[in-house]
Amino acid sequence: MSVSSRSRLMVPSAVGVAAVLMLTSCSADPADSVDEAAGALAEAISSGDFSALSFASGDPETMAAAVENLHAPFGELTPEVTPGEIELDVPPEDSPRPVTATVPLEHSWELEDVGIDGEAWTYETTAELVYDEESEVWALEAEPEIILPDYTGGETVSLGTTPADRGRIMDDAGQAMVYNRDVVRLGIDKSQLAQDGEPADEDTLRASAEALAELVEIPVDPYVESVLGGGDLAFVEAITLRSSDGDVTATDVEAISGALAIEDQMSLADSRDFAPLLLGRVGPVTAESLEEDPSLSVGDTIGTSGIQASYEDTLRGTPGMAIQMNGETLYSVDPEDGGDVETTMVPRLQNLAQEIVDDQDTTGAIVAIRPSDGGILAAASHVPDGGFVEIATQSTYAPGSTFKVVSSLAMLRDGLTPDTDVTCSNRTTVHGQSFGNYSGFPSEYIGEIPFRDAVAVSCNTVFADAYDDVSSEEVHQAAVDLGITEETNLGVPARMGSVPQDSELNLHASNLFGQGVVESSTLGMATVTASIAAGSTVHPHLVVPGEDVETPESGISEAEAEDLRTLMTDTVNFGSLESLVDVPGEPIYAKTGTAEAGDGDDSYAHTWVIAMQGDLAVAIFLEEGEFGGSTNGPLLQEFLEGASAIL
Repeated sequence: MSVSSRSRLMVPSAVGVAAVLMLTSCSADPADSVDEAAGALAEAISSGDFSALSFASGDPETMAAAVENLHAPFGELTPEVTPGEIELDVPPEDSPRPVTATVPLEHSWELEDVGIDGEAWTYETTAELVYDEESEVWALEAEPEIILPDYTGGETVSLGTTPADRGRIMDDAGQAMVYNRDVVRLGIDKSQLAQDGEPADEDTLRASAEALAELVEIPVDPYVESVLGGGDLAFVEAITLRSSDGDVTATDVEAISGALAIEDQMSLADSRDFAPLLLGRVGPVTAESLEEDPSLSVGDTIGTSGIQASYEDTLRGTPGMAIQMNGETLYSVDPEDGGDVETTMVPRLQNLAQEIVDDQDTTGAIVAIRPSDGGILAAASHVPDGGFVEIATQSTYAPGSTFKVVSSLAMLRDGLTPDTDVTCSNRTTVHGQSFGNYSGFPSEYIGEIPFRDAVAVSCNTVFADAYDDVSSEEVHQAAVDLGITEETNLGVPARMGSVPQDSELNLHASNLFGQGVVESSTLGMATVTASIAAGSTVHPHLVVPGEDVETPESGISEAEAEDLRTLMTDTVNFGSLESLVDVPGEPIYAKTGTAEAGDGDDSYAHTWVIAMQGDLAVAIFLEEGEFGGSTNGPLLQEFLEGASAIL
């Protein structure tokens, strides 16, 4: 090769050279092998395996340890190291100096694997290679600074994430319902109970755990087991309380050995029972969550149910992070706060609905929908034992005579009109099964009556006798056209109901008046009512859908809806809800329902009422009651009068 005292610049042609390659040359010209040597060096720095390299100074063990120390906080993430434009220094022929190469190295850590999308930590270092003419080998001047600037190999390197402020859940008016509120996390700090470096004994832990569980009124035995099973120095949380809750004082907590109160913030609604399963909860990350999402850390909180879980990606935002060496920040990314989730809920209406069902001594639910856009304004559930079960939007029951509005649509499509005369018999038999009207059915409506009167007084036999006129497929289609579908777009899990297409004979006859095997949730019957009010199929939602969401075509016409409204008129005029005649505001269209449940001496009745007034549709369900009119009617009146003042 031609040797001169001038440096020659060379650009490497490839980076992906395997680390097993030696820094050797198959030619006497060192320029022919420097690219390969630089590539092997880059691969060694990325992987931490320097065993295949030759060293002019330093050693592979020290360099490998330095890489391991740097990589430790990043788990399996490794940087991509790329050689830049190599500067080759060739001394004069009579010079004792060897040929050397200065290799710029570009390091890039793609941070997606540690939960920071679209960000990369990049920096540059420089390495020196020395060429041994006798062995024709490029040897490395090894020092940790080729791995990271100003790095000696033993510094403490850390990767810390900074959670973003969680987004809010907004109400129908654009006001925040759920946002970060001051809380106090109460638990047993086992480190406080340790003595002389030894963990606390079981009796001490048990006594403290029992005392705290009883103070905050949570199940004692499960919490005691959690405390006993936690780490020797762990803080085992019992409950998180709003700072505004005054039932438990600092003095109460301090009186329990090892009990600790930690001030924090958590995304919460105004009260514990404000639509808890719809809005959802946040809680500590689980081991499964940590495995699925590398951006999470122990101690983080995530949505565990409802909107909080369904819209976790929106609400949580993007965490920030900082890479530090000996406490000095080398690289950082600021967190991006979570986005807000808009809903259609009206808090005052939700509170009204919750108060009404909470006053009942049986399981119950109320759902209110705005027919004009399908927005769910309120969805309240109640179970007497105080547990949180989403009765309103997920539990289905026999809908009783409220289902007659669904069957009526199928019958109207078969040729009936609201004024068509139909036969209301006292009893009828279908395939050996006898069907009758409810006890106390007004005798003046036995015989030939207009279809609208049959609906108003809820004549069961008119519907049972229609089993041979409309098929179960037609009833199923009517239910779908009124909104009882398998697919829901609430923004949270929900169930509308179940209307089989294959029922026949007496089972089909039972289905037609809301018994048999048809079922609906309170949400389902509220949706049916909203569709009738709107004159088109309503697809209810709690979370406001994006602009790109297409509205499916309606399955019901305005003319059909008008006929159904006519059929629901006289329930108030002279039927089981006459008490609503004097309720102020626009006309009320309604239907009551009672569905038999249980067997023999254990039989009871589910009671229902559905109604619409102006741009409001509502369904009220009670698991046990007398009749839809007498039991649910007063609740409907209270709700409509309250809603009038609120809306």
